[in-house]
Amino acid sequence: MEAKQMQLQNFFIFIMDCVCVVLSYVLASYLRFGDLWGGYSKGIVIFRIGVLLMAITLIYFVLNPNRNFFKRGRKQEALLSFRNVLVMGGTVSMAAFLMQDAQDYSRLVYGYFCCIDLVVMYTSHQLYKRYMNKVYSKGIGTRNILILTTEDKALDICENIRENNSWNMNIQGFVLAGDHHVNEVAGVPVVCDYKDMMGYVMENLVDEVFIHLSSQCDLPIKEIIQELEVMGITVELNINVFELELPAQRQIERIGKYYAVAFSPRIHSFKQIFFKRVMDIIGAIVGLMITAVVTVFLAPPLLIESPGPLFFSQVRVGKNGRRFRIYKFRSMYVDAEARKKELMAQNEMKGPMFKMEHDPRITKVGRFIRKTSIDELPQFWNILKGEMSLVGTRPPTEEEFRQYKGYHRRRLSATPGLTGLWQVSGRSNTKDFEEIVAMDVEYIDNWSLKEDIKILFKTVGVVLKGKGAS
Repeated sequence: MEAKQMQLQNFFIFIMDCVCVVLSYVLASYLRFGDLWGGYSKGIVIFRIGVLLMAITLIYFVLNPNRNFFKRGRKQEALLSFRNVLVMGGTVSMAAFLMQDAQDYSRLVYGYFCCIDLVVMYTSHQLYKRYMNKVYSKGIGTRNILILTTEDKALDICENIRENNSWNMNIQGFVLAGDHHVNEVAGVPVVCDYKDMMGYVMENLVDEVFIHLSSQCDLPIKEIIQELEVMGITVELNINVFELELPAQRQIERIGKYYAVAFSPRIHSFKQIFFKRVMDIIGAIVGLMITAVVTVFLAPPLLIESPGPLFFSQVRVGKNGRRFRIYKFRSMYVDAEARKKELMAQNEMKGPMFKMEHDPRITKVGRFIRKTSIDELPQFWNILKGEMSLVGTRPPTEEEFRQYKGYHRRRLSATPGLTGLWQVSGRSNTKDFEEIVAMDVEYIDNWSLKEDIKILFKTVGVVLKGKGAS
């Protein structure tokens, strides 16, 4: 998972640098000539911008400028930005010489360009680091890893991961096998003993479990991996266990200086992850524009019938236990949560979810916006922030999550979605929670971009037919 995340991160920084190059050239041309073209044909200007983009692409392929991107300081960032600009300047000069076009190049334009691009590239990198560090501090995109090892290995593992690993890894805690006499290792808490590990994973935010044990260890490694795999947790193992007959897919990962075998229900390519996120961002932007228009017409009748806030927010449990606040148009009276306890005896769902066909807490306007799924529109904000996806599994409430069994947790191994397989399968009114879990797991195990697109089209049909949740 680290390799794919680093690929994705490098790609975004590359796109950002390309934008900086184009912007810097435009500003340089305006400073020199007062317009973009400067008396040249459009084809010549586009060609020269293309040469600069080819140069930055060459830098990425040959020099790997994003190595230790989040670890390097301001001075090192400035030096690397200067090197990049210098290489681009040299590439442009060589291209002009080879094309016998040097006499037509405005040297002042490229002087301005180098100065501007140095400042713009350096500033954009610093701002991006600050933004991403803020994002990671909130847990979005962070790899929260639990380490199962022995006391004598714990300190070395912790120090090595911190020294060698990437920008987005957070050591959640240690689980120590065998006897131990410490409550923390290098500031990282020992969260539980081995026998309590599965309970800890069930109740806390854990994305991955890294197992570093000696080959003589008598713990049931195979059973541990199987139980974690059922929960949808990625397991990374530091010992040679290729002979274990496990259904999970596996690949080599690096945890600090240690090479591990990563077991996961599904291993997705960088391209799949990237295009799913692009689809989410585009969908969220369009969805938020629709939400803005709907809000203007929906607010008056909703607030007249039931005075109070226009939006309803609630803490939900997202991917691998991440807590986030979900947003909806309010479809219930303001005291709905307090009245829920009185109605629990009338719950029509079998399992931890709550559902009533004729819930008295729902307003008349609320019943309409639920029927048409309009109440879900504000969740496009959650999608834009990366807390949700267009398609996924529905995020449970904290109360529901506390009632989960181990295998239920697997439905949280994917980013929660605005819509999903069970909502469009013709069984959206099912009253059996186990059936919902089965469909969610089916979606996770067979996920593809093509399947997401199919579900989105089916969702549009379901909404137009008025088969939204009631």
